[in-house]
Amino acid sequence: MRRTALKWLHWLCLPLIIYFWLVEPEESRTDPGGALSTHAGVGMVLGVIAMIWFCIYLIKGITGRPGPKLPSWAKRIYPIMHKALYIGLPIMLISGGLTGLLAPFAVSGFGLVPLSLELGSKAVHEFLQDVHELVFNGLITLIVVHTVFHLWRHFLLKDNALRIMVPKVLHKYLK
Repeated sequence: MRRTALKWLHWLCLPLIIYFWLVEPEESRTDPGGALSTHAGVGMVLGVIAMIWFCIYLIKGITGRPGPKLPSWAKRIYPIMHKALYIGLPIMLISGGLTGLLAPFAVSGFGLVPLSLELGSKAVHEFLQDVHELVFNGLITLIVVHTVFHLWRHFLLKDNALRIMVPKVLHKYLK
């Protein structure tokens, strides 16, 4: 049950992360339903998913373990890479949350949920924005490395790594 829940949480994050990668939010006080509002709303959704995922990680640890076909260098990298992802996603969300919370202007998720205190200075907001972008870029790099690693496992090592990670509904598409 836990593995199935984690599979769905894992794959629910993918379109959200792709959204963040594709859409750069514009800070506009005159467009409450614009990209910044959508960015904040999608961030809230990702935050809920990541919080559930992170709590499961804190309680149970990493779900998977390195497969027997992995070479020794990959077995050493496996837990480090996964822990970095488990920790990196909440850090990215916290940095984004603080950026919105301390914005010197109103920020609302999907134009409905107020998320800012409108207390921060422009300098603090810009600093937090820079930190958030750096953390996001680092997380995207980790996600790409993670993806390449598991594709390598599945297609070159043929250890069925993707069958373990994708919901059963999608198994028919794996070769």
